[in-house]
Amino acid sequence: MLRTLGIDLGTTNSVMAHLRRGEPEIIHNRRNEEATPSVVTRGRHGELLVGQDARRRTLLDAENVIRSVKRFMGRKFGDGDVQAALRELDYQVTAGMDGDITIAFHGRAYTPIEISAIILRRLKEDAELRAGGRFDRAVITVPAYFGERQVAATQEAGRMAGFHVLRIINEPTAAALAYGVTEDLPEEGRTVLVYDLGGGTFDISILLLVPGSVSVLGIEGDNLLGGDDFDRAISAALLDDVRAEYGPAYDPDRRDRPSLAKEAEQTKIQLSHQLSADVSLIGLGGGRFTMESVFDRARFEELIAPQIERTVELTRKAVREANLTVEDIDEVLLVGGSTAIPLVSRRLGEVFGPRRIRRGINPMQCVALGAAVQGALVADVECAECRAPNDLAATACSSCATSLVGAERVSCDGCHLPVPADAAACPKCGQSLSAADAAAPEGQRVPLAKAAPTAACPRCGSPAHPGAAACDVCGEALREASAETEPSGLRCPTCRTVNAPGAEACSSCGTWMQVTNPFDITPKNLGIELNDGRMAVIIPKNSTYPTTEPVSREFVVTGTGGRHRLEVAVYEGEHELAQQNELIGHLTMRLPDGTSGRTPVDVSFGLDRDRTITLAVRVHGGSEKTVKLERVTLDPVLKVQVEDSRRKLEDFTDRWSDELTPAEKSAARRLLDTLDDTAAGQTGGRSVDAVLAEARQRLEAQSEVRYAEAYLTAFIACTEAVVSAGDLDVLRGHLDALRRAREAGDWVAALDAAQRGLTYADELGHTARMLTMCRVFVAQDLVSPALAQRIRTELAGLEDAVRGVNMEKANRHLTVLVDLYAAAMRERGEVAPNPDDMTIRLEEA
Repeated sequence: MLRTLGIDLGTTNSVMAHLRRGEPEIIHNRRNEEATPSVVTRGRHGELLVGQDARRRTLLDAENVIRSVKRFMGRKFGDGDVQAALRELDYQVTAGMDGDITIAFHGRAYTPIEISAIILRRLKEDAELRAGGRFDRAVITVPAYFGERQVAATQEAGRMAGFHVLRIINEPTAAALAYGVTEDLPEEGRTVLVYDLGGGTFDISILLLVPGSVSVLGIEGDNLLGGDDFDRAISAALLDDVRAEYGPAYDPDRRDRPSLAKEAEQTKIQLSHQLSADVSLIGLGGGRFTMESVFDRARFEELIAPQIERTVELTRKAVREANLTVEDIDEVLLVGGSTAIPLVSRRLGEVFGPRRIRRGINPMQCVALGAAVQGALVADVECAECRAPNDLAATACSSCATSLVGAERVSCDGCHLPVPADAAACPKCGQSLSAADAAAPEGQRVPLAKAAPTAACPRCGSPAHPGAAACDVCGEALREASAETEPSGLRCPTCRTVNAPGAEACSSCGTWMQVTNPFDITPKNLGIELNDGRMAVIIPKNSTYPTTEPVSREFVVTGTGGRHRLEVAVYEGEHELAQQNELIGHLTMRLPDGTSGRTPVDVSFGLDRDRTITLAVRVHGGSEKTVKLERVTLDPVLKVQVEDSRRKLEDFTDRWSDELTPAEKSAARRLLDTLDDTAAGQTGGRSVDAVLAEARQRLEAQSEVRYAEAYLTAFIACTEAVVSAGDLDVLRGHLDALRRAREAGDWVAALDAAQRGLTYADELGHTARMLTMCRVFVAQDLVSPALAQRIRTELAGLEDAVRGVNMEKANRHLTVLVDLYAAAMRERGEVAPNPDDMTIRLEEA
């Protein structure tokens, strides 16, 4: 059985749900709670704590209690919003590899994706414990205003946790699906505005719900606005109160800050239901200060009024950009825990009228319930690699054999990261996983997701005996396993038949289902940067996706083929200037030979179901280059390093093109393409440092082998008079091996032959090298004409003396040549090496 878990991965809390007998149902966690705080830490004995247990350690170890990590998903450390958020954190966040974000957690560095994967892994384990079976797939929700890279980061976290991510769906859309399933929709449908104010993000979606159809009409939001900001506003006010009572010099320490934050959150919750809240802060300032006061709702509303007004402004904007009016909105559905604040419903009631404000279903549950509904609307599973549709029961793609279920994972005891179940050691911390093997029967490690978990009572959470019909503790009827053996679709609202997954009409009575797969829209413009810095929009905001055909526009490029390269940078956002928007990735390609003047270029975007962009660029008269943007962008410093490395390699290749073998040219072109893709964020899972190291090594090796061949060829030709025949044969052997390796494109063997040849030549003494370099200076016009003429005269005299077997005369010419060699080196600004300390050095590429 392949089941799908619906997950609302929240900034503050996460909730999970699944479909049971055709209807969405919340799954409680192992503590019998409907919501799991999105918080991670370690206990006193090093054990992993997730949720409420982790949250409770904030006062004891705030530096290692990781929370609100969703705000960092898919972002760069240098992002202005990230820098602003850092001031509110107790744990350490720094710049990591490639300019990404690194979170310090008990002495190790984690990415936001890894922390989210740990949370998702715990949710998976809790769901499997409750349901008594595996969840191989997941539908995960994200804020509607999440950008491309944030969506990709969420998908990667799900994969790392052990899910095949069936869909990424917008949170307001998920809430609307849950609402559509539970409400009777008229035939003409309803236009519903979903106002989703959670702990860390704010979203608006406007949807048209018609039986058998769900269409998203408009999207707006702010990814850095939510209940956490209200907590901080109260916390700052409480701090002002403490300073007013005990003096302005008071500065909260690491123990006081969590106390202030906790009291602020409790105050916010109380003021959502009552007019005032009692505040009690005990033991501040190392036990010196205690403050008790009353915080009233009017003060709270005054503190948060600017943020609430911003949500109202964005709501009006969403209505306007959907080409609607306030009167066109039938209902305003409130979603998210922060909508419990009375000021929210009051202000929205002033805009839309109080009768149109609806909470519908539980605002904390509806997003997860909608994610479970979305899982029932999927009729086939799409391969993440080749995008081919497959049967829901398939475990591998019929076209490319890619797995269609989550990979088996176990949690590392050292770093707690979900890692491949068949790994011998954790790829992050290196800890051996063999200890788990020893504990398993017959030496086999059995991960939780693979074992058959013991079912738990859905009401009280108590373990259930196999085959029991009811819970021994509370008497709740236990599920029949047979009812859960196959994936199911939704229950018909008319005849109550449970339909097949993806059914748009009931198979029994023909009634249209209340909801179907939503037609979602893009939250922001997608386009490319022009040469004047403006952004040319290719896919406008509010466009439906996935696209049935790529969306294309024609541009022109002015330049010539050869060394000119075309860069197409893709941005997401609404600013006219491209670089004020978010860089998604880019493609770089060399213009075809023969290109000149203003040449037409076709640029096309394709968007798939999870908003991944396929970028295709075709220069007229040349071939097309297509990449699937990995939604990874480089830190500007690293990008400069990559481009500098590419320039050096390209300069070397062009300069010595006539001396490079076809295999060497082909390898250089492949490496240039790799550097282009790396600069564009297309790393293929490799670290940028590794790509740069390879480019540096290849350039140094290519430079040395080219130099070695030229030098050894000249050395053999120039030293026949002073080097024995046996030594010359050895040198010719090294030179032949070097040439064969170059022809084969084997740079490792070529470098080895070059080093052996140069070492052997060096061992033949300073005289042989001096004679070789003197001939090179003259042949390549590397010294002044006067000095070149003197060198030629002495070289000719040496040859005559050797042919006449006049060693005394030969030694005189050699003595003069030593002085002329030193003069040539001085003229070139170099220092002649000591004849007794001669080494080979590389040329500058």
